[in-house]
Amino acid sequence: MKKITALFIMSLLASPAHSGSKPYSFNLNAGILYDDNVGRAVLSQDLQSDTIFNLGASASYSFPQHHSMLTLTAGIDHNSYQDFDRLSNTLLSTRVDYEIQPDHGFTSPWYLLSLEYTYADYDSALRNGNGFSIEIAAGKRITDLLSIRAGLVFDSFSADAREFDTDDTRIYLSTDYKTSNENIVYLTLAYTDGNTTTSTTDSSAASKKIDYVPRYGHHLPGEVNFTPLRSDDAFRDGFVYQLETESISLQLGDNYALSSHQSIDASVFYFRSDSFGSETYDGMILQLSYLHQF
Repeated sequence: MKKITALFIMSLLASPAHSGSKPYSFNLNAGILYDDNVGRAVLSQDLQSDTIFNLGASASYSFPQHHSMLTLTAGIDHNSYQDFDRLSNTLLSTRVDYEIQPDHGFTSPWYLLSLEYTYADYDSALRNGNGFSIEIAAGKRITDLLSIRAGLVFDSFSADAREFDTDDTRIYLSTDYKTSNENIVYLTLAYTDGNTTTSTTDSSAASKKIDYVPRYGHHLPGEVNFTPLRSDDAFRDGFVYQLETESISLQLGDNYALSSHQSIDASVFYFRSDSFGSETYDGMILQLSYLHQF
């Protein structure tokens, strides 16, 4: 499971326009999520939902210059699925951020280049692998209440089973609005183009045109650009294949500061993906997190 920006607000606070005086920080996040389509299934008969408990920690150290800042971050996140426990995973990550703000004016724009490496250890051995991410972003304060951020992200993940190898490009636009001294509302709209791993059971009724794969004794929806099926150890009687997809996602969230070092973050994340064949899937993720910065 990809992280759904649980530390969204903290990432905004880490930009040059918001940075504090300490060169180091330690962050803790704990939360609960509800995902109504954990298998990214196309067919209604394959839809499976689950509740996920999340616990994570990270440490960062910054090297500030006059107009820029280099930040090194290492983190660990564990996601525990309650029903489909083989989807449970531990993510180890390292990230390098280089941020620059040429002018220190209040509304001056800032720019970011971020490189991240992630090792994913799943209870499902098929999904274990390594991920790389490159992000180019820019942002600025519009007023003392409103900020915007836009970025381009390239993600690549290589798993033990090739059906879980994914590559995608994402473009996003984010805005956050300060409704009070303690509260920030944020919104992120994103477009993603890439391949997605999809779970299914027996989908023989999905289309009038049936593509049969004798090796696995299983059917797939017709007119879909898919890879060969592989048995999935995370779902009973499940198989996985890949779709080439275009996706739109929207996240609406609220971050309430309990103090200068801790906050509660709640969000709704909706996504819809269309394949280059005739298949689509969508889903929603609800998240509630506690964030603490030491």
